[in-house]
Amino acid sequence: MAGFLVPFLAGGLIKSQEIRDEYDENAGKTLDAANSLYKEKFNKNQKAIELQNSNYAAVKNSLGVPMAEIAAKQGLLGEVPTAKIIGYVKSQFSKSFIDNVQKTANAVDADGKKTFTLSDLGYQTLFSEDIKTARDSLASQRKWAAKNLNRGAIKNVADLYLTKEDEDGTKKLPEPTGLEKAQSFMFGDRVTESTGVAFDQAVAEKIGETVTVQPKEVKLEGTISERLGFKEPVHIGTVAEQDKAIANILNIKDIKLSEGGGIVFPERFRNEVLAIKERAKDYALEFTTMKGGTEVVNVSGLMQKAHNELAMTIISPIAVRFSGYDKDTSQIAASMNRRVMKAADIDITSEWFEKNGYTRDDFIKGKQSLHYGTDDQGNIQTQITDTITVSQKVLNDMEGEIFNLPSMSVQKLYVDYLPDNLAVNIKGKVMSAKTYYNQLFALASY
Repeated sequence: MAGFLVPFLAGGLIKSQEIRDEYDENAGKTLDAANSLYKEKFNKNQKAIELQNSNYAAVKNSLGVPMAEIAAKQGLLGEVPTAKIIGYVKSQFSKSFIDNVQKTANAVDADGKKTFTLSDLGYQTLFSEDIKTARDSLASQRKWAAKNLNRGAIKNVADLYLTKEDEDGTKKLPEPTGLEKAQSFMFGDRVTESTGVAFDQAVAEKIGETVTVQPKEVKLEGTISERLGFKEPVHIGTVAEQDKAIANILNIKDIKLSEGGGIVFPERFRNEVLAIKERAKDYALEFTTMKGGTEVVNVSGLMQKAHNELAMTIISPIAVRFSGYDKDTSQIAASMNRRVMKAADIDITSEWFEKNGYTRDDFIKGKQSLHYGTDDQGNIQTQITDTITVSQKVLNDMEGEIFNLPSMSVQKLYVDYLPDNLAVNIKGKVMSAKTYYNQLFALASY
């Protein structure tokens, strides 16, 4: 019997090593895939956290610490480039609100001591605490990954996805079958690619959650305006009144009513509607009267005034720069859910052309393949079209015009009304000027 066991055990040991190698290789593949995935996730998360820190500093320096804290808690500091964050934050609050916050923050008592503290904002934590927590959490995730997602931690794979908690909360491996007992005795615990799904789930529970700077649960009393005792000094009517007036002004027919009584406008009108509503706030007092102690707003007149002002300062100046400027009625334009405009040529007699000293060489006509976007079915649409390619000088001048506009909504309106066949050549790549400016000013994301 002993003579029989010796070759059997010798062969078994060799086979055991081969299978262990196979198991370790499968476990290693699982670990390598997870390590690559989470390394990329951590790096993106780190950049997102540091972008918020950079944006917070920019807002603090421009608008003050209280406004920076408010912007942070309302989740406004993520995703927006730091160069654009001031304008973005300003677009999310009325000028009167920002002025009130700054005035309140600088108020002093009879002895010249400031009466405002950051605790008056009503937040449980400040940004400095939140970002430290976020950084610590991400560091903890990285540390866990470094310890467990490497080929030296193959046993941890089994521990993670094979262990289960019993009734008293103690983690134990599940009871193996008879065959598994034999395999485990001869070759060790089996690790296969199919069981990697359970491993992925276990890892996701440990480090899968994206770390955010803002606390997930914040209990606050009322809105920030209410906590600061602030009330908007102007009223531009209810949402339903605003939407009805704008729909009549723009002669929009294909509309749907929203649950709150407002209107769901077609996508191609969205930017113009938002710009009108924003601009209306500047003229609200002109259209507000008191009746029986109640403020009454002439919403139709107010929206008309806002629309006229935008048409005069944004839309019309763009239109008169071109000849043959009109709505694009081509088949590809009809498939788009956004506004599509076209122009036949630049108008060399326009004031804009002459004032800026342009020549015909600044506007080269030709045919180019342009990307129009995706249609309602999600299909990418490109088309060979007659283009007007502008020079770097024109490109820079228009960039300056957009940069100096008062808000993001007005910037979007400006770009909306540019001809789609107005092209730019960036390092040999031809694209629509609309696409270029939307990317440059991060307008398409907000």
